[in-house]
Amino acid sequence: MNNLKTSGPIGIFDSGYGGLTVFKEIQHLLPQYDYIYLGDNARVPYGTRSFETVYNYTKQCVFKLFDLGCNLIILACNTASAKALRTIQQNDLPPERTYSE
Repeated sequence: MNNLKTSGPIGIFDSGYGGLTVFKEIQHLLPQYDYIYLGDNARVPYGTRSFETVYNYTKQCVFKLFDLGCNLIILACNTASAKALRTIQQNDLPPERTYSE
């Protein structure tokens, strides 16, 4: 994983605190990177919300992490991954942002 396009922190997003477990494991496996964790605690839980709401919240958080210099973003939120990830990948990422499955 030493082939990120440019240097910058890895962003980890969750709708709350649960993603801290994911963050801890990633940080343990890849200690050489810097990280930014964004937990959307103000709008938790995402699970009961509509597709449109989850999509909009997730997109806002992902682009905030891009604005903070992250070149790789990990969605540690199951609801965001299930409801919003594919749409963001297909419709919202600028051409210079690539993703892999």
